[in-house]
Amino acid sequence: MHFKDIPGKDKEKNQLISAADDGKIPHAQMLLGKSGSGHLALALAYASYIMCKDRIIGQDSCGQCTACIKSHKYSHPDLHFAFPVIKAAALKRDETTSNAWLKEWRSALSEEPFIDIIRWQARMGAENSQPNINKKECVEIVHKLGMKSFESNFKVLLLWLPEYLRKEGNRLLKLIEEPSPDTIIIMVADRQEDILNTIISRVQITKVSAFSPEEIGQYIVNQEEGTDPGMARQIGVMADGNMGLAIHMVSGQEADYSDALFHWFRVAYKMEPKALVSCVDDMAKWGREGQKNFLAYGLHFFREYLFMMLSGSENIKLSAKEKQTALKMQQTISLEKAEKLVNLLDKTHAAILRNANPKITFMADSMEIAYIMRDMVKKGQIYQV
Repeated sequence: MHFKDIPGKDKEKNQLISAADDGKIPHAQMLLGKSGSGHLALALAYASYIMCKDRIIGQDSCGQCTACIKSHKYSHPDLHFAFPVIKAAALKRDETTSNAWLKEWRSALSEEPFIDIIRWQARMGAENSQPNINKKECVEIVHKLGMKSFESNFKVLLLWLPEYLRKEGNRLLKLIEEPSPDTIIIMVADRQEDILNTIISRVQITKVSAFSPEEIGQYIVNQEEGTDPGMARQIGVMADGNMGLAIHMVSGQEADYSDALFHWFRVAYKMEPKALVSCVDDMAKWGREGQKNFLAYGLHFFREYLFMMLSGSENIKLSAKEKQTALKMQQTISLEKAEKLVNLLDKTHAAILRNANPKITFMADSMEIAYIMRDMVKKGQIYQV
């Protein structure tokens, strides 16, 4: 990964490049930013720059030396990775470490340098499994960084999402505080509040800003041939700084959520048992992460719809197709109904996060949607017109 391949981020790039050029690389640091903010891409470019044998001072790694050829393919023997994983097929969960998923990880980084945990789980086929960084992974990290470097002057560990260490992070405290002189630990984190304070106190934090709508829009235009600049700019606004999400919106995945949301609401409103059971069964098959994404999209849509109704402005973060749907919906979904739907989707999202049974949850909420949209009144536990 080159720094030049990452749009914007001039402040962050200059800080990292200067530290390497001045020989003042922190032994343990954390790039902290929102999911999709480019902090992982920055860490990859930083690692390559550190290892490059012929770096372009003040700018970037050369991309041509033997170190770059390997680090840009994420296969340099002195570049180590640790990241959240699920059980690998041939191993027990407590025996599965990043090594079991390294091939998939390298492929993911090559194809999606702005990948987030949701896309990574999809690549692993995680569905309802929750990834983590386990005890054995921590033991292996200490072992790897205790060895001599093979080719570089440094051993670099890139630890993606230390939030998933949880209490196992205590096993790395001594290593983080007193690594060998040739060891560099780079953590990439989304949520500081989910990381042990004992780790936070031992690392130097570099905050990474979210991408601007203009940066996302321009990147999409440059990467996706034939993309309309206006649409790209709109996607940049909707993505809320998440480059990975924006890229998948361009590929049409967000449109799938849009169609699914409105299909669910139509089926729920009609209250036809056979169609409703089929719809709920389909949603249950998406897996936990797909369901969370779907509900997050629904919340995004109805919050924008609420803003449009309250402000009277059509300057909302929705695509042209979604905006047209929202304008038509004003005839049937009042402000009061929209508020109830937002509360319902928020409650459902929280339930799915707590591993509630998806079929039971979506079926119950389908009935609630119907009652809200049909102006039915709840009396006790019974709904009456």
